Amino acid sequence: MSAQQKTLRSRALKSTNWTVFGHFFGQLLRLVSNLILTRLLAPEMFGVMAVVYLFIMGIHMFSDIGLSQNVISSKRSDDKKFLDTIWTIQILKGFVVFLLSIPIAAALYYTGELGWLAKDRVYANPELPYLIIAVSITSIISGHNSVNLLVLNKKLLLGKVTSMELLSQFIGLVFLVTLAWFWRDIWALVIGNIFTTSLRMLFSHHSSFGPRYQLRWDKSSASEIIHFGKWIFLSTILGFALGQGDRILLSLWMTPSDLGVYSIAFFLGTALKVLMQKVTSSVFYPVLSEINQEQPERLCEIYYRIRAKVDFLAMVVAGFIASTGTLIVKVLYDDRYIEAGWMLEILSLSVIFVGYMLAGAVLLAKGDGKRTAVLTFIATAGFFVSVLVFYDLYGIKGALFAIALNYLIDLPTGFYMMKKYNILQLSKEFRMLPFFFVAYGIGTVVENFFNSWII
Repeated sequence: MSAQQKTLRSRALKSTNWTVFGHFFGQLLRLVSNLILTRLLAPEMFGVMAVVYLFIMGIHMFSDIGLSQNVISSKRSDDKKFLDTIWTIQILKGFVVFLLSIPIAAALYYTGELGWLAKDRVYANPELPYLIIAVSITSIISGHNSVNLLVLNKKLLLGKVTSMELLSQFIGLVFLVTLAWFWRDIWALVIGNIFTTSLRMLFSHHSSFGPRYQLRWDKSSASEIIHFGKWIFLSTILGFALGQGDRILLSLWMTPSDLGVYSIAFFLGTALKVLMQKVTSSVFYPVLSEINQEQPERLCEIYYRIRAKVDFLAMVVAGFIASTGTLIVKVLYDDRYIEAGWMLEILSLSVIFVGYMLAGAVLLAKGDGKRTAVLTFIATAGFFVSVLVFYDLYGIKGALFAIALNYLIDLPTGFYMMKKYNILQLSKEFRMLPFFFVAYGIGTVVENFFNSWII
């Protein structure tokens, strides 16, 4: 193994460790916060906030041109003019998101006033328009985050970034819980979010992260950023529709309280998916990009080496939660959230496909943003069609099964595109699947034991 390979492997291992460490403790903090807040606030508040974040995230993604991916893939990531331009565009995007939230909030307000929305559904909540505008302020704040966060990501130096994020999250959690304790209102969640976002932005400009940047518009840099970002833009829009489509549709069919219960199940059932998405963007994508540039003949080998570890973990977690979801909810939450149990068991099936989603990172590492966008488009179209059909046939349970198993539709297309680059090895695609059934069996034994013990 060459010195360069050892260096990359060392950086990748350290970055993975930091990402997993940061995500684990970040999710632990979220869980602690969740357990406390669900006892202080009503379920419908979480349902309404889920829709607020849905709108804000949607505007973010509709204005995304892949600034992080630009920094990772560009050879000019050490060029001050290039990074100044990145920061300038990032700030402008923050203001764009805020300004776009105003007409969206106004449209929701007047639609509700005219009685076009069912009064017991989330979209008709009278506070929703004001909450959307208030939360969109975080876009302006986060737009001022230092570009050093993106540079450190490219260099796989995530220790400082992870520590900073955990510190801001912990302080924000203490502030939020204290505020909710004295002010048991949905606005405590909004103010807590703004406070945490502000902390993260301020911490990111600490001198230990790197130099400061200034407002600058370099034409050649802007041209490169926009050219690279055009396919990222399309993939991001489709990715939003795919990743948030469940809440887009369920908000039409559920009351705020029911959606709040679903949000709890979604948080618990997709924790591993969120971790792997974070590891993929922070570690696997930079690693695969560097391998593709320096040793393209090893890309397939490295990809399946990563996949083996990811698939094993995904199958074990999915199988165990699929059989113990109701027990987990009973232990963690009060009776108001008991319906989240069966929802969690269904949603956990989506974790099976975490490893298969890495195909997009490989295509992006090959510089094929177009195929990545096509892959995402097929998955998105399949998602909305299948969820609507299964809801019509089997109700909410049918819709949740369609949400959890949606990636099955996209699997053949992903295999086809991987084959185009001679990366696909079918013998390695399903080798970890038996561990799902083993973990499901173990989970069933555990649940039966605890149920008999409790009785």
